Amino acid sequence: MLKAIATVGSVIAGIVLFWLFGLKLIIKFMKKGSAPCPSALSWLVDLPFRRRYMRPVLDRVGLRPGETVLELGPGPGAFTVDAARRLGPEGKLIAVDIQPEMIAQAEERVRLSGMSNVETHVADAYNLPIAGASVDRAFLVTVLPEIPDPVRGLCEVYRVLKLGGTLSTTEEFIDPDYPRCQTAIAWAEAAGFELSERFGNWMVYTLDFRKPIE
Repeated sequence: MLKAIATVGSVIAGIVLFWLFGLKLIIKFMKKGSAPCPSALSWLVDLPFRRRYMRPVLDRVGLRPGETVLELGPGPGAFTVDAARRLGPEGKLIAVDIQPEMIAQAEERVRLSGMSNVETHVADAYNLPIAGASVDRAFLVTVLPEIPDPVRGLCEVYRVLKLGGTLSTTEEFIDPDYPRCQTAIAWAEAAGFELSERFGNWMVYTLDFRKPIE
């Protein structure tokens, strides 16, 4: 009986991995280099399978009520509404994406949720429309490798974070631009951040960094 269960489990795992690789190839074909996921593929972030295994992400980010938080690259807003709820009415979520079509989808989600503590902007990672040292926390979910110059983008995040503020970046294997954990750490350290915590495994990992108190 146990052998049969293990066999079925192996088959299911094989099917999932085959599906993941196929999906990676499709996305890679539709993208051009280190570029944001096309808005035409925004439905992928809401697949039930993905929602299930990405559920712990915001817990790892460590959002706290009352904080001012930057969500860089929200896409269609898969995490935006939940993040805004966690911040509460006294907090604020600033969602910045380079694609107007993605921001429009995120704004619609926010509108339908009734949340009033979300501010949205269309801008690139190198020119955030946010004052320096004004954000408590920033998080990116499968966004960092889509920035042509990740270190430059992180330097801008560093600028808007308060001293002691937190940067959290999450990557998943399904992303065609998936960087190794050590690569993401090297990018963040080059921008001046210090690694504080790491979560997950090769399939989905989250790295939390701290802006040093100078």
